[in-house]
Amino acid sequence: MSTTGKPSSTRTVWKGDMVTPEMQADLGNFREIVIPDGSFAHSAGSRLEMTEVEVYKRERDGKAQLRVTYELLVTPDMLNHTKTLHGGCSVYLIDVCSSVALAALAVLQGKPSQAVSQTLITTFHAPAPVGAKIEIVNTTISLGGRVASAITEIWDATNRRLCVTGIHNKMAPSTPTARL
Repeated sequence: MSTTGKPSSTRTVWKGDMVTPEMQADLGNFREIVIPDGSFAHSAGSRLEMTEVEVYKRERDGKAQLRVTYELLVTPDMLNHTKTLHGGCSVYLIDVCSSVALAALAVLQGKPSQAVSQTLITTFHAPAPVGAKIEIVNTTISLGGRVASAITEIWDATNRRLCVTGIHNKMAPSTPTARL
């Protein structure tokens, strides 16, 4: 999708025999669902461009997995004081992008797609300077009854280096109970 709200799915490459037209339509609308107008970090999140979606069976156990790749240009609203991608912005991108991958796999498998973050472990490897094109590669790891996990790599595609990795674990939200 573009920032105008019009689909830009013509750039997205879809791979795998498990991809359905419904999945393409749902993922094409991710921005309105995950990054609504006025939400936290909307200026960065609204510029995410989905470039590839792959659904495949993992060779070792035959379980369905999903990989979603995004591109984004590092702009001044995403920087820290050293003029490189801010760590908080990196974690935001991992949160949003890996959540889309996990929700899409859940929908594909007929499981609930609503989940909240349980842990998000982040390792910073190298800076991404202003003007660099970054690729955010999100791969599901597991989708169990209690916990869903994905790994994300943020690559500086311009300078060909790995900048950040993150492991995101999500769980079903608990139902609040009334206290008297």
